[in-house]
Amino acid sequence: MRIAAVDVGSNSIHMVVVEADPMGGQRVLAREKAMVRLARGEAKSGEIGPEAFQAGLEALGQMARIIQDFGCETVMACGTAALRDARNAQAFVMKAEELGIPIKVISGEEEARLIHQAVSHAIPFPVEPVTLVDIGGGSTELTWVQGGRVAASISLPWGLQRLADAAQTSNPPTAEDLKRLRKMTRRILRKALRDLPSELPEPSLILGTSGTLEDLARGAAAGQAFTAPQLRAFALKLWRADTQERVERLGVDPKRSEVLHVGAIWALSLMEWLGAPPLRHLPVGLREGMIWEALKHGGAAIPPLAERRRSSIEALAARLDPDPGHSRQVARLADELFLALQPHFELGDTERQWLAFAARLHDIGFSISEKSHHKHGEYLIRNAALPGFWPLEVDLLAQVVRFHRGKVPHHAKHEAFRALAPWHRQVVRKLSAILRGADALDRRRRQSVIHLSVELDERVLRVHLEAAGDVEPEMEAFLEKGALLGDLLDRRLEVTLR
Repeated sequence: MRIAAVDVGSNSIHMVVVEADPMGGQRVLAREKAMVRLARGEAKSGEIGPEAFQAGLEALGQMARIIQDFGCETVMACGTAALRDARNAQAFVMKAEELGIPIKVISGEEEARLIHQAVSHAIPFPVEPVTLVDIGGGSTELTWVQGGRVAASISLPWGLQRLADAAQTSNPPTAEDLKRLRKMTRRILRKALRDLPSELPEPSLILGTSGTLEDLARGAAAGQAFTAPQLRAFALKLWRADTQERVERLGVDPKRSEVLHVGAIWALSLMEWLGAPPLRHLPVGLREGMIWEALKHGGAAIPPLAERRRSSIEALAARLDPDPGHSRQVARLADELFLALQPHFELGDTERQWLAFAARLHDIGFSISEKSHHKHGEYLIRNAALPGFWPLEVDLLAQVVRFHRGKVPHHAKHEAFRALAPWHRQVVRKLSAILRGADALDRRRRQSVIHLSVELDERVLRVHLEAAGDVEPEMEAFLEKGALLGDLLDRRLEVTLR
C-alpha cells in the first residue's frame, strides 16, 4: 500500500510518500518541501497573499504529479493555522482539490494529537516527564507526556510567521524590538495557563518537531540537543545581525533569515516557561502522524463516509428530536458562531462537522424527559447505532450534547469527560461553549434570529444580531449561557440588535 501525506503548513508545505507492508513496516519513496509562507502578512490582511497563494498551488501541483507517478492508493492532506484563519482559505482548498490534493483543515488539537502519534512511533518515551513542542508558522502545539501517557495538551494561535508579523522588528532589530517581543511572549504564555490543568508535570526534556527548532538546534549546538543558555547565546547573535548577515555569517537558511531571530526568542520563552530543560529536535512531524493515522484505519483517509455519517445523524434525529425546527436553527447559528470564532479557537473541518451533528441531536434527550435532557441525550448517543462514526467520535458527540447546558465540563468532576484525551477535552469545551450560545439564541424556539456576526477586541466579544421581532429574552439567555464562551476567550460578552 502506498500512502502520500501532505502537510500544508503556514510556512512550508511538506510531502512524504511511503510504501507500507501488512506488518506496518514503511519505506519512504519520496520527500518534498516547499517554503511558501502562506501565513505571511495574514495577521494584517486576513488573507493568504496572492504571491503565497500562487506559490502554494504550484508546490501542490508538483507534489500531485509525484503522487500520481507513484500510484498512491491513499492521499491525505492536512491544512493548519493559515488555512484555519484566512478568509480566502476555502478558495485555496478548492484550487488544491482541482490539482488532486484534497485538503482537510485540522484543528490545533488534532495537529497536536497527530504530532504526538508521530513521535510515539519514532522513539520510546522516557519514564520522566517530557513536553512535545512544535513551532509552526501560525501556531505552536505543546503536549505534556508522563510515563508514556498524555497529561495535557494545548494549541497556541502563535507561530513563527504570526509572531514576526505582530512584532514588526527592524533590520537589524533593536533593543526596543526585543523588549516588545519579550513582553508579547510573556503575555501569550500567561494567558495559556488559563487553559491548562493547575498541576502539570515539569519536563526533564523537550522534544521539538519543527523546521524552526531544527534550524535553532543547528545554530545553537551543531544540530545536537541544546540548553536554554546555548539558545540564548545564539539568539543574541541573531539579534545583533541583519537578514543578510544571518545568512552569510551565521549560516541561516535564506528563506528563514528574516524571522529566525523571532523564533529564537519564542523558543527560548517556551523553554523558560517549561522550567528550562534541554531541547532535542526530532526529524518527524505532522505528516508522519498522518501516515500512522491512515495505517491505524486500514489505510483510509479521514474522516470516511461523509454521506453515511449525515444519514446516521438524521435517522436518529428523525426518531427522537421533538422540535427539528429548533435544532436546525441552533445548528445554523452554531455554524455562524463557529466560522466567526474559528481563528481564535484554532478549530478545523472535522470539529465543524461534529458541532453540526451535536447541534442536530442536542435535544433528543427530551424523548425521555425534559428534566436532565442533556444527560439523557448523552446516554442516547452513546447507545445509538451510528454507522460511519468511530467510537471516539461517538464519545465526543455525546460529551458536547451533555454539556450544551448545565455545569461546564471539568475533568475532576465528570468521569466520561475525564476519560477523553486532553486534546479532545479542549475540543469538547470549545464546541459545547459554541452550542450553548447558539441554543440560547433560540430560547423560545421561534427561530427569530436571522443572522449573527461577531466582533472581538482585546477585552470584549460582541455578538450582533439581525432578527425578526423581539429577541430580548434570547439576548439575555446568551449572556447567561455564553459564560463559558467568554471564559474560553478571556473576554466580556456583549450582544446587540441590528
